[in-house]
Amino acid sequence: MASKIQKILSYIKDISLEETFSEFNPHLEVLLVNGRHQLITKDAIYSYDDKYDNFYESFKKINWKKFKPQKVLVLGLGLGSVIYILEKKFKLFFDYTAVEIDSEIVRMAHKYTLRDLKSYVEVMLVDAENYLNITSENYDLILMDIFQNAKVPAKFQSEDFIEQLQSRLNPEGLLFYNRMNANESDKESNVVFDSNFNHIFPNCRSIPIKDNLMYVSDKKYLQ
Repeated sequence: MASKIQKILSYIKDISLEETFSEFNPHLEVLLVNGRHQLITKDAIYSYDDKYDNFYESFKKINWKKFKPQKVLVLGLGLGSVIYILEKKFKLFFDYTAVEIDSEIVRMAHKYTLRDLKSYVEVMLVDAENYLNITSENYDLILMDIFQNAKVPAKFQSEDFIEQLQSRLNPEGLLFYNRMNANESDKESNVVFDSNFNHIFPNCRSIPIKDNLMYVSDKKYLQ
């Protein structure tokens, strides 16, 4: 874990805490940036504590007095920023199932984040598509945040996969789906995705946040 001196220095320059790799990610590095843990690959940021703005800014738009989930499914764990944000910034405590295929990322999530949280988190080391195929559980809230570097793998963008997500949502549940929107390739891909997502969730809303688009399945919960 980072020392007090490292945390202070991290406001001056980024501090590398560890570098590693896995069969799914040839480069993984945990940095200390402005006192916060940041998990990066060659081309993308996978986690950044409470500065994971695409989710933090989206969560700020939800009426949590109206929407009161209990069971939450996290697809793509990173260091656990989405859980960290809900607990530390919004004081919300849920029962989580976190699905992550990369054992190195799971190890680092426990090391840098999960062990310091009060929320119950069960981590499933499995491919997200396989998990959705075998589970019979339904969830109040699903947080979809799967990337391979800066791209969502193609199989997780299909209409069939979106239907799988819908099938695991409780009737009054809510889905967040995080996507890149940084370049022309992203934007072209999002045109197709937008059509598929709207077909399955006709009351959805997309929220632009910096270089991301956050799709929310039901706008009735937005403030």
